[in-house]
Amino acid sequence: MAKVYLKKNEERRLTAGHQWIFSNEIEKIEDVKKNGEIAELFAFDGKFLGKGFYNKNSLIAYRHLTEKDEEINKAFLFKQISLANSLRKKSVNCGNVYRMVNSESDFLPGLIIDKFDNRYSVQIFSAGMHEYFDTVKEILVENFKAVFIAEKNNNDLRILEGLEKNELVIHDITESDDKTFEAELDGIKYKIDLMNGQKTGFYLDQAGNRRLIRKYINEKYKVLDLFCNEGGFALNAAFAGASEITGVDSSEHSIRMAGINSELNNFNKINFICKDVFDYLNDLFQTTEKFDFIILDPPSFTKSKKNLIPALKGYIELNTKAIRLLKPNSLLFTFSCSHHINDKNFEDVISKSSSAAGRKVQVVETSFCSSDHPILLQMNETKYLKGYLLRVL
Repeated sequence: MAKVYLKKNEERRLTAGHQWIFSNEIEKIEDVKKNGEIAELFAFDGKFLGKGFYNKNSLIAYRHLTEKDEEINKAFLFKQISLANSLRKKSVNCGNVYRMVNSESDFLPGLIIDKFDNRYSVQIFSAGMHEYFDTVKEILVENFKAVFIAEKNNNDLRILEGLEKNELVIHDITESDDKTFEAELDGIKYKIDLMNGQKTGFYLDQAGNRRLIRKYINEKYKVLDLFCNEGGFALNAAFAGASEITGVDSSEHSIRMAGINSELNNFNKINFICKDVFDYLNDLFQTTEKFDFIILDPPSFTKSKKNLIPALKGYIELNTKAIRLLKPNSLLFTFSCSHHINDKNFEDVISKSSSAAGRKVQVVETSFCSSDHPILLQMNETKYLKGYLLRVL
């Protein structure tokens, strides 16, 4: 078996709970035959640290699987997937639609599985886990009653691992030409199109935050959902009884699906608009329109630390405009989905935005991903989504 030996003291982050070893932390390797194979990990003094995936071509050279000297096989993967699934079942809000495996956060590096009843979306972005792709498929079919599995591997992280990008249906016994389907999440029906939806096909990480807004909305509220994607926040605002709701996104596919979702639930107070959000906001400032509640959930403005400063400027511009569009004593639910922007960074964004808008704000609640997207505190990369529910005075 391949062996990886660390430089002196480079095991400290791993033993504290982080799941990665970077290439510059490795002293030497032995018996490596191919990228992605299972390797034994040793400290500088020869102490056995566990087993994981090794990839010589990746900056993340080693991804940890276990501290034990155990075989990494189908039984191991089934055990880990089942353990991850059992965590979701502890939540009263779990239902049948949730993220079943959340990669490193569930100690299955590079593996994401989203569950929609008996349909699944699978994303793999490590060379090691790619070697077990067929095994994961077998486990879902044999043990979790999968009738449909989509491979959603159109992710740039795969390029860094030396993998090709793919989006395919890898298992389908539904006998239907239409690959879309309906699923229910928190009492709202959604039309799911895994093959054409973004990322894994449907955003589940905001499910808890969408549910959260219900307790702050009443029938008098005028709501604006910016970067609305397929309508998740807008639909929940309608569920809560808001009188008027507008959702804006630049994706034609997302707006089309949002409209379908609105019709599925007989929500007739939502207006979905396909337009660049910055352009839409600029147009709004030519009017006197104001809102009681704005949801601001933009895509990540930075994929690396080197772009942090321009990303923060972008967040400040966006939040400043949103604050200016709110009535006195109203609410803003604002998010950042980049792990490169930490809590302090984002709180500075909020502070500077409120000052620029000439308004005072209070933090009412803070939030992260839904509970089916667990976080490893020792691994900041798993804490990417941050939300602040603010009262704007």
